[in-house]
Amino acid sequence: MLRIELVEEYLTTRELGRNITYYPFTDSTNDDMWELLDQGGATGGHVVVTDEQRHGKGRQGRPWFSAAGLALPFSVLLLPDLRLKQLGLLSLAAGVAVVRALHESRVAVQLKWPNDIVAGELKVGGILTETRLVDEGPIAVQGIGLNVNELAEDLAPEISDTAVSARMLSGSEIERELLLARTLGHLENILDNEIEIITDEWMKSCAHIGYTVCLTVEGQEVKGKFTGVTEDGYGLIAADGETHTVMAGDIRWCN
Repeated sequence: MLRIELVEEYLTTRELGRNITYYPFTDSTNDDMWELLDQGGATGGHVVVTDEQRHGKGRQGRPWFSAAGLALPFSVLLLPDLRLKQLGLLSLAAGVAVVRALHESRVAVQLKWPNDIVAGELKVGGILTETRLVDEGPIAVQGIGLNVNELAEDLAPEISDTAVSARMLSGSEIERELLLARTLGHLENILDNEIEIITDEWMKSCAHIGYTVCLTVEGQEVKGKFTGVTEDGYGLIAADGETHTVMAGDIRWCN
């Protein structure tokens, strides 16, 4: 069971994680956060975390599988000072924050556009950022799900061939409380001080920069070289003599 008092001891943040709601189990931490917000029970920086997420969500409504007591599913409420077209930077910022935190635990991971944490072609975690626009500006609930202490037999059959955990990569058990606190610390620092330059660091951690990829967008497949991201976080793919700017899609390595 996650020890929230230990997370609080490790925190170095000004705002993120200073209010934490913990559930032993839940369907979706993102849904929980929106419900808390609608009920007036959450403000900027609030975190919802669980030991068991039973109906986690990935992009485009895909299920996210997590092992009870071994994974780290959490959501954080953000009030970003960003223009609408810049909201794609939030997923990039979270990805870099997770990479930094895992590197501090001696776990080598990379990033896959737009929102995956990977080791080679195996998925370690994912990010789902949901936004609303209100009079005061955008509100974002950022869900992050990480495979942390699973062994191979703990992974759901549906993902056993495509996923890996931090423990499997490092050979050592990871303290989830410290990983959560470190991720929140890096995310806050990025949003406060580095958001305008985060694309540079994101590209340094990108697993497929310069590689040929296939990207499916609205049922159409684009094949080309992934050359980076724009200053607003959109993907860039060079194909057929031109560079395509894409806002979202599913990337896979291809020949």
